[in-house]
Amino acid sequence: MHLITLLAGLLLLIAPAQAEEFDSIAAVVNNEAITCSQVDQDAQIMLTQLHQSGSTFIPAASELNQRSLDGLIVKTLQKQEARKLELKVSDEELDDAIKNVAASNNLTPDQLKAAVEQQGMHYDEYRSNLREQILKNKLVNVAVRSKIQVSEEAVQEYYRKYLEHPKPRREVKLAQLFLSLPSEPTPEQLAVTRQKIRNIHQQLLAGKDFAQMVAIYSESPDRQQQGVMGWFMQGGVAQRFASALEMPVGQISDPIRSPSGFHILKVLAERWKDPQNTGVSYDEVHARHILLKVPSYADAATKAKIRQRAEAISHDLQGASDAQFAVRAKEDSQGPSAERGGDLGWFKKGAMVPAFEKAAFAMKPGETSGPVESPFGFHIIRIVARRHIDPNSLQAHRDQIQQILTNVETQEQLPRWIASLRAEANIDIRKCPSQASAQAIESGDSEAVQETQTDNQLKASLASWKSAWEKQDAKAYFSHYSNHFTVPKSFPDLTTWKAARTKAITGKRYIRITLSNIKITLLDKTHARIEFTQHYQSDQSNSSDLKLFLMEKTDGDWKITREMAAVPAK
Repeated sequence: MHLITLLAGLLLLIAPAQAEEFDSIAAVVNNEAITCSQVDQDAQIMLTQLHQSGSTFIPAASELNQRSLDGLIVKTLQKQEARKLELKVSDEELDDAIKNVAASNNLTPDQLKAAVEQQGMHYDEYRSNLREQILKNKLVNVAVRSKIQVSEEAVQEYYRKYLEHPKPRREVKLAQLFLSLPSEPTPEQLAVTRQKIRNIHQQLLAGKDFAQMVAIYSESPDRQQQGVMGWFMQGGVAQRFASALEMPVGQISDPIRSPSGFHILKVLAERWKDPQNTGVSYDEVHARHILLKVPSYADAATKAKIRQRAEAISHDLQGASDAQFAVRAKEDSQGPSAERGGDLGWFKKGAMVPAFEKAAFAMKPGETSGPVESPFGFHIIRIVARRHIDPNSLQAHRDQIQQILTNVETQEQLPRWIASLRAEANIDIRKCPSQASAQAIESGDSEAVQETQTDNQLKASLASWKSAWEKQDAKAYFSHYSNHFTVPKSFPDLTTWKAARTKAITGKRYIRITLSNIKITLLDKTHARIEFTQHYQSDQSNSSDLKLFLMEKTDGDWKITREMAAVPAK
């Protein structure tokens, strides 16, 4: 008991000394602060990911911190831009996205929630990350995709080369490592970046893991997905990247220069896609609509009032022009197409709910319907045009081709847009206290170099211990403990302690551990102390502890020789 009390006091005394570092400012982006703690936490996640991937190459802390800071600056700029454009993600949009994710994995939303928690992630955190991703996609659509114009000549050329006389086509899964350049780089900037990409390329040829190098060096938004860009066929990437589509699986390209920077591509996998079978011709309609939603809690009287309003709008728009209908849709529609004047574009049978579809395909161009009830509410539909489609024609493939070519151009424009955000922003980079060792390294201080390397080794060992626990891998977990580990006094021997720990760390639906406020103290060349706050959560319990490890370097690896914990006072 005395030891636990003493440890609690020791750890609590540490907190004031760490407060200054925890709350220090790493950068100010347009008057919005990024804290050193955010940078450290992101760098720690990156380090954990590298260790989980089996990497034996652990970069310097300064390198990880710089990558983390760069990523946080871009994320902050994107959030600021979204606020400027008044872009938001509603709870309804988020719920719909979760339903789509669940359906695509043949799960119900409740089963998806269970699966997320099984993998050790808080469901609220999953929702937050998904909301952030949806917002980012909205921003890219507004700021980049909406400004891309695909020419009719480009659409016809793609159709002629790849779809007019279809044949089996190879599709490859690509990943990239990307280094950005300013829109108008100086000769010095160009030379430095070119030399850096060449050095990275040489390391990759020498056997360095591509995903790990992406995590450390890449400046593309897909860095967090290990650089994976997706599946591509010929015609689906910019011409300068076309040769990469012919590479065998596992091969990496030479550095490729684009207007936005330098790229190294790797083929991760391949598959062959047969041409689609010739289908039958079909009809399409181009429609607009005005949607009046009926709340799930609405009683019969409320629903009747909404129907009456829909009837009044329909009556007003009988004989109205398409432009007049569009204006009214912007004013009254409660659907996501309202900002487009209710425009739903062209669609064929099977794309809409049955009641809506039945009404739409029974109408003629220029007609406006009465209220049409669906699960979404009441619709007033206007048919803009109708057409008959040959499934193998250019017309049938037009939307698909435009999407492919827009995606190609987005690949080109997205890095430029991000670079422009940075160029136009007021970014004040400051120094975190943890950068002191990096400065010493740059000045040639050999002791500082050794200290930083040791610090990174200890952090990597801690990350590996945490990972083994989360994976409920008892063998890997115990491998982090020294052969002369001091067993806690509450256990008679090592065997009993291991049995108790095995029971504690296994058999859970999920385990998630967050380590924060990590402080490393080197006692000598082979002994160290690590103090940290440990937040534990599983499907069965959650807790927060102050912890202390005494570590010893044995045969090149840092092992735990003693472990102490104290639960902080509430």
